[in-house]
Amino acid sequence: MFPNEMHTIQDFQAFHRWLDEQKGFSGDIYLNMVLLSGEVGEVAQVLKRVHHMQDPQLNDGETKTLEEALATHREDIGQELADCLAYIFKLANYTGVDLQEAYLAKMEKNLERSWKYKQGEEENT
Repeated sequence: MFPNEMHTIQDFQAFHRWLDEQKGFSGDIYLNMVLLSGEVGEVAQVLKRVHHMQDPQLNDGETKTLEEALATHREDIGQELADCLAYIFKLANYTGVDLQEAYLAKMEKNLERSWKYKQGEEENT
């Protein structure tokens, strides 16, 4: 089914290079950023449905726990997050970024970093 065994971020990036070639997908970074933004919006829409399930005013007087609401929508959340991830792999490919290397370097910096929060606003970003 897949042209390679996908175990690392680099493997997933290689898969998306192959898929783009096979399907003739556009490598336009601006278009793909717009498409990623749309997918993030779709995640937000699913999470909005999760939120509504917890609010009796928005759910015909019924309420679900967060866990119940997430369980109801988990597959949709997973599908939309997977779409986001695919566009992130594609954008990394189109911009020449080794995402695995970039991620590890960034997380190493984050380990040394401290975050300060003031009234819900993050400082030191």
